[in-house]
Amino acid sequence: MSIGNIVARNAIQYRDREALVFEGQRYTWGHLNDRVNRLAGSLLGLGLKKGDKVALLSENHPAAVELNFALAKAGLVFFPVNARLLAPDIRDLIRLSDSRVLVYGAELYPLVKDIRQGLPGVEKLIQVGGETPADALDYEAFLRQGGSAEPDVEVDGEDLYILLGTGGTTGTSKLGMLTHANALWAIYTTVQAMNLSVTDTGIQVLPLFHVIINSCLNSLMAAGARVVLQRRFDPVLFMKNLHDEKVTVVLVVPPFLFGWILAVPEAIRYDVSHVRAFATAAASFPRDLKEAVRAHMPNAEIFYTYGLTESSGGNATVLPPALAFAKEGSIGVVNPILRYRIVTPGGRPAGTGEPGELLLKGPSIIRGYYNRPDETQATFRGGWLHTGDVVRQDGDGFLYFVDRVKDMIKTGGENVFAKEVEDALLTHPDVQEAAVFGVADPKWGEKVCAAVVLKPGRRLVQEDLLAYAAGKLPGYKRPKVISVVEALPRNPSGKVLKSRLKETLGRGT
Repeated sequence: MSIGNIVARNAIQYRDREALVFEGQRYTWGHLNDRVNRLAGSLLGLGLKKGDKVALLSENHPAAVELNFALAKAGLVFFPVNARLLAPDIRDLIRLSDSRVLVYGAELYPLVKDIRQGLPGVEKLIQVGGETPADALDYEAFLRQGGSAEPDVEVDGEDLYILLGTGGTTGTSKLGMLTHANALWAIYTTVQAMNLSVTDTGIQVLPLFHVIINSCLNSLMAAGARVVLQRRFDPVLFMKNLHDEKVTVVLVVPPFLFGWILAVPEAIRYDVSHVRAFATAAASFPRDLKEAVRAHMPNAEIFYTYGLTESSGGNATVLPPALAFAKEGSIGVVNPILRYRIVTPGGRPAGTGEPGELLLKGPSIIRGYYNRPDETQATFRGGWLHTGDVVRQDGDGFLYFVDRVKDMIKTGGENVFAKEVEDALLTHPDVQEAAVFGVADPKWGEKVCAAVVLKPGRRLVQEDLLAYAAGKLPGYKRPKVISVVEALPRNPSGKVLKSRLKETLGRGT
């Protein structure tokens, strides 16, 4: 049971069909599998043993796809690093991972050179593209050294497949440990939920260092679908790729749609009516945004999902397309492979409509955090994943995201869920995005603050927004300060960095 079996099986069944498209390059399944096998053999030729870690520092690139499957076949562990972090953070994460090899894109060599002395455990550097420096191996030359035969390594479902950084919005990075079995359970439930097949073409534009590698790339390829790989997000190129490659399956997060696609006329002029499935995974997917998706992709079924690294991907819950508008605000029902509980802070089961933390258990729940036993014990207690997400369940059994436990604001003895305030602000016709957070206050403990992004061409000042909030929320839930900003700070997966808002905007409150 191995992720590597995906490309191996498809090379048998669909050898001459296209598997991957990237900036004019086209790979058939047979060609891709041959390169994957050669890379696996070359890596094993370095003396790496089953369970050893290999880090990748790169934007989306075919080398990332090849490494993903080659390491899986070789019984080695993949660690794709977030290249957008600061150099000290990248260095610390690579050290935490115990990686013995670092593969990196040529454009990142200055960063690698800067942190190299701080990585005593890294024995080899492999550079993708560019002129290879003396202290590194050239990726293409290295790959060609390996043989085309399948690696003779027995990989079990309980073997570690990948380490994925998961700090959410807290800034404290951990490495989630996904086994091959964890990932495959999540992959095949995604394939089933979205009816993915060999006739589909999907696009991978979200970064491959995120768990989206499992929800998007691996799931599409497991179905035999063709994948269009985009180096980074650019709204015009994204829509052009959808049009030119006749993409049928799209998975993005809402921030991509808010200001980056819908606000760029050159992007939305493309005909994308051939998209049959549109999926997004987030805590909030406002109705007006769903309407915009339906307008621009009129033939697409809209899938709304919820998931996290700890559940191996974005389909811990799914709201089916038939209920995308009927169950407004719902994140759907829990994946049938998972058990779940909703518990109050006191530990008792939450009643219908009562907020409580979502707990999950099942085969896609990861093993824990690498080299972080205390955090693993705190999050995976009593055999259950404590998600840190507050949800409520309606009388029909559908779940609704309420807030992150850590985002709850305690003001004057009352608990205020930030998302409830955000949802109220988002009903204003001129507000495009909103983020609500608590700031320390000597009188109230915390006071409610907000940052909003206005729709293009709109003009509002704080007084307008405060007056609007007064008509929508009881006194203790109303923001005391509302800042209008050009953009909300986000991590690469689209989550708002409220800690940064507290630092920058909180100082002036």
